[in-house]
Amino acid sequence: MQLPTTLTNVYQRHARRFVRYCGVSAVSVMIGQSLLLIAYAVIRLEATTANIVAVSIGTLPAYLLNRHWVWQKSGPNRLWREVVPFWAMAFLGLLLSTIAVAIVSQRWDTFIAISTANIAAFGLVWVGRYFVLDKVMFGAKSEPIYEAAPAI
Repeated sequence: MQLPTTLTNVYQRHARRFVRYCGVSAVSVMIGQSLLLIAYAVIRLEATTANIVAVSIGTLPAYLLNRHWVWQKSGPNRLWREVVPFWAMAFLGLLLSTIAVAIVSQRWDTFIAISTANIAAFGLVWVGRYFVLDKVMFGAKSEPIYEAAPAI
């Protein structure tokens, strides 16, 4: 039967990488939300400006963690295959989150509302970004990062 073998292969290829991607995403959310809190509540920047600052700074550790830990890439960064697509996706998240933050902050100018809008907008981009990272950027033409598990 071909379907179970195909599903097993997909699972083996993506399971560990996706768990690592989730871990990096959790760290990225903590970094981004901390930066947003500092920019909005401590420095007292306007909500959309605080969002832009937080996303802009938080994208660098997200890129590095994804590249090195999730996809285990080392060596020089490839501008057009890695850096530009990653930052383009970050910009899409920035654009969506800034629009969401602007809308929410007009009605509820609280950190909880602004934080929720930021996270929800990035959540829309999150799943698609995994597949772009895996197929286009880091995972394409790369060696598996783990040994295949024996068939059960």
